[in-house]
Amino acid sequence: MTRAERPGARKWLQWLAAVAAFFVVYSLATRANQLPLVGKAAPDVTLPVAAGGPSDGPPEVRLSALEGQVVVLDFWASWCTACRRTSPILNELKDEFDAEEVSFYAINVEPIDRQRVQAAHLSFGTDFPTLHDRAGTAQKKYAVRMLPTVVVVGRDGMVKWAVSGVPNRSDLRNAISGALN
Repeated sequence: MTRAERPGARKWLQWLAAVAAFFVVYSLATRANQLPLVGKAAPDVTLPVAAGGPSDGPPEVRLSALEGQVVVLDFWASWCTACRRTSPILNELKDEFDAEEVSFYAINVEPIDRQRVQAAHLSFGTDFPTLHDRAGTAQKKYAVRMLPTVVVVGRDGMVKWAVSGVPNRSDLRNAISGALN
């Protein structure tokens, strides 16, 4: 190889290395947005209702007691601005699926007092109950590493769909519809 040919080969190798690095980073980032529980049994959790529940409703919710329904779980925190953008999407879909057997629950994952959870629930404008995972038990069982994280559990108790970050309304609608069928 002559000296004139080497710089071209070097540029080609640099370009190839950059493309390979892009695909590695993209693969890792995409995988980070998916929960490893999709296709597996949803972990059973029992959490207290902190806000938004009916006054005559139960003081706590146990996920396994909801088998036969589709359950949408929204893991969030009061400081999370992306979580604030998720609430209107979920409120709209809750209204859309109101006649179906679909339950929506927000799950606050902060070790804060109930009054702060209630205030955040109100400021987010959430139209469904917020459960409080003060100890982080549900967050660990569901392998939630990023907020918000939305999980759809099917009638059979299996995790059908999950995403970290603000969910795409259409994708979430399709996931709920698919879980109902």
